[in-house]
Amino acid sequence: MKFKLLSLGLFSVSALSPLMISSFTRPAVAGCVAVDVGTQVAVDGQRRGNQTNNTTQNFGPNCSNSRGGTVTTVGHQTCVSQSCEQHRTSSQSVDGDGNPIGVKTPNIGIKVHTPVHVYDPAKDPNWILNRRK
Repeated sequence: MKFKLLSLGLFSVSALSPLMISSFTRPAVAGCVAVDVGTQVAVDGQRRGNQTNNTTQNFGPNCSNSRGGTVTTVGHQTCVSQSCEQHRTSSQSVDGDGNPIGVKTPNIGIKVHTPVHVYDPAKDPNWILNRRK
């Protein structure tokens, strides 16, 4: 009988412990988060791609000591031509809510640039001349 009560007591404590622990811990807080994703796809007759991506991410003064904000930018460019030139510029600004939380939090800036260049000899006006090289 004592063993059953002990088992029931241990089971009760293990079932309730996640609820009790979460009430004693503070929630995770992050600074501001800025994410920029740029994809450029070019199919042309050039041997090298001409693709650039310039992203600036500005974090406001309230990001590091309050609940931070988030910003996400997604850009996609596609070119199918004899000659492709792709240039992308993105500027992001993000700030926190201004209510101090007493914890210095880091800002997270993520920049993802995926340039894809495919050479298509059918779009190269000099393909016949280049083929013999």
